[in-house]
Amino acid sequence: MSNYILSAERISKKYGGTAVLRDVSMNIKSGEIYGLIGQNGSGKTTLLRILTGLINVHGGSVAARNPDGSRCKVSAVINSPSLFLNMSAYQNMKEQSILVGISDDARIEKALQTVGLLRSGKKPVKNFSLGMAQRLKLALALIENPDILILDEPANGLDPNGISELRELITHMNRSLGITILISSHILSELEQTATRIGILHDGAIVKELSTHDVFQNGGTLEEMYLNCTRSGQ
Repeated sequence: MSNYILSAERISKKYGGTAVLRDVSMNIKSGEIYGLIGQNGSGKTTLLRILTGLINVHGGSVAARNPDGSRCKVSAVINSPSLFLNMSAYQNMKEQSILVGISDDARIEKALQTVGLLRSGKKPVKNFSLGMAQRLKLALALIENPDILILDEPANGLDPNGISELRELITHMNRSLGITILISSHILSELEQTATRIGILHDGAIVKELSTHDVFQNGGTLEEMYLNCTRSGQ
């Protein structure tokens, strides 16, 4: 069986007469943290929404399979999912569990414990810090025990402490819970610390894939490699 848990083959997408994605192919290995980078308007969010099945493609295909051939569960935090601001973290989780047909409250407690919100009590979400709210969104995605988790700019707006907590949480979900993670982010220094492999999306196409080991071996930074790649058109 293939060790690719998520594969996209020659994905194309147009809005009107404008091509947003052009023959995008990518393969994400089971157990890795894959970082997707690209400038605004490069098609990152569109690609993520296609991978989660939220929008259709005009060409190509997407396959999500575990190494044993079983269909994998995909969860995502894309475009800031809404939270019930007057409810507690637990109440938000309860609403989500009803929505997805889960009746086991132990799943709620496990997800809240994973993100460090099990003891948030009755505190309404409107009084949460931005970092706490982002961790609650991750808990909402975890309730279905996903095999792969897709995150779109998860660190946006977070302060340094929030970014550090998020980095530790992502690493924990990957290494301890065995969740494969795909992250789109503009914070390249964070991806250097968390991602195992990087895909560069430029003008609607994947123009380069590299491991973070490649970055360190070359003695440069991910930012330098990204700029060199996109400016040269490689």
